[in-house]
Amino acid sequence: MEKNQDDVFGKSKALVCAIIDKMGNINKSRKKFLTHIFILYLGLRGRYNFLGMERYGQNSEQTYRNNFEKQFDFLTFNTELIRRSCSKNLITVFDPSYIPKSGKKTEHIGTFWSGCAQKAKRGLEIGGFAVVDLENNTAFSLEAVQTPTAQELNPKGKTLVSHYASLTIERKDILLSFSKYQVVDGYFAKREYIIPVTTETDLEIISKLRNDANLSYVYKGQPTGRQGRPKVLDGKIKMTQVDKRKIRYCYQDDESVVYEGIVYNKTLKRKIKIAYVEKLKRVQSKEKYAVLFSTDLELSGQQIYLYYKSRFQIEFLYRDAKQFTGLTHCQAQGANKLYFHFNMSLSAVSLAKVIHYLKIPKEKRGAFSMSDIKTMYLNKIVADRIISNLKIDLTCKKNRRAYLNSLWFGKIAS
Repeated sequence: MEKNQDDVFGKSKALVCAIIDKMGNINKSRKKFLTHIFILYLGLRGRYNFLGMERYGQNSEQTYRNNFEKQFDFLTFNTELIRRSCSKNLITVFDPSYIPKSGKKTEHIGTFWSGCAQKAKRGLEIGGFAVVDLENNTAFSLEAVQTPTAQELNPKGKTLVSHYASLTIERKDILLSFSKYQVVDGYFAKREYIIPVTTETDLEIISKLRNDANLSYVYKGQPTGRQGRPKVLDGKIKMTQVDKRKIRYCYQDDESVVYEGIVYNKTLKRKIKIAYVEKLKRVQSKEKYAVLFSTDLELSGQQIYLYYKSRFQIEFLYRDAKQFTGLTHCQAQGANKLYFHFNMSLSAVSLAKVIHYLKIPKEKRGAFSMSDIKTMYLNKIVADRIISNLKIDLTCKKNRRAYLNSLWFGKIAS
C-alpha cells in the first residue's frame, strides 16, 4: 500500500459524501452521521456496540441507536461505489453466512448452518450479495439480508432455498446491471433455486454439482429412422471415469485439468454445460475431481472454472468484516438496527478496498491488509482527539509531519 496517505482520509469522506449526495432525499444531519459512521467503522477498537461507538465517536450512545434504526439504502450506495471504482469484468455472488448471537428477543434468531463448525447452531444468518471484480480479484459487498427462521417461513409455504431464490429475483435488475452470471456454491444446485431464478430472470447460474450427480451424455448421432421418440440421451455418466471423447479437454493450470461438455441433468431436467475438474496428483486435496456447471450452454469450461474459483472472494469479504469491522458484534435486537450494522460492517471493508487498494496501480500493489488500514484509522482517531484537546496547530510543517508519521505507528506493512 502507498505510504503517502496525506489526503487519503479526505478522499474517504469525499467519496462517501459524493455517493450520498447522488442518492438524494438524505438531510444534512443524516448525511453527517453516515459519513462519520463509515469512517468510524474503519478505526473502532474493541466491540462494535453502541457504547463502544460513544467512546471513540462524536455522538452519544442514544444517537447511534436512533440512527441505526433509520432506513438506509445500502444496495444503492454499494452499487454506486462499485460502478465508480471497479473494472467492467464482473460477476455477482450470493452466499449465506452464520452470525453467532445469544438471547431470546432478537428478531429472526434461530438455528442456522455454520460452515466453520460444520453443524447447525443457534444464532442469525445473513444472505450476502456481492460483486467480484475479476481483474482485481476481490469482492465488494452489495447487500446483506437477514434470513428468517424455518419456523417463520413454513406458514408462508416457503423453504430456505425458495427464500434465497426470491431474494435474487427481487434484485434481478441490479444484479444484471453488473453481470448475467451469478455464482453460488453447491448447496444451491437444486431445482428450488435454479428453476425460479433462470425462469423469472435473465441470470445464468454457475455452481457445483455433487460428485454423484445424475448426469447423462447428450446423444449427437444421426437419427436412426425407426419409429418412436428420437434418441436424446447416450448413457449415464460415471463420474470417476468420464468419456473424454465426449467431455473434452479445454484448460489446465498449476492445480487442475479442466474438461468441458454439454450434458443432461435429470434433477434439473435440462441441459447444462459442465466443467469436469481433475486435480493434479501433486496437489493435496480431499477431492480428486469436481463437477462445476453453468446454465449457459455457450460459456466455456475454462470460464466456468475461473468464475467459480473467484466465488471464494466473498469468503474473504466475510472474514475481513468479522475480524476487523465487527460483523458479529452488534448487540441490538431489532431487525432494522441489525440490517444497518451488518451492511455497514461489510460496506466499510468495500470502502477500504476502493480507497486503499484499487487506487494504487497494479504494479505497485502489495497484498490487501485490512489490519493495517484499521490500525491507521484508529491512530487517526486517537491523534485527532489529542490534537483537538491540546489545540495543536497542524499548519506548522513540523507538527504536520509528526502527525502524519503517527498515523503509521504499529502498521505491519511499511
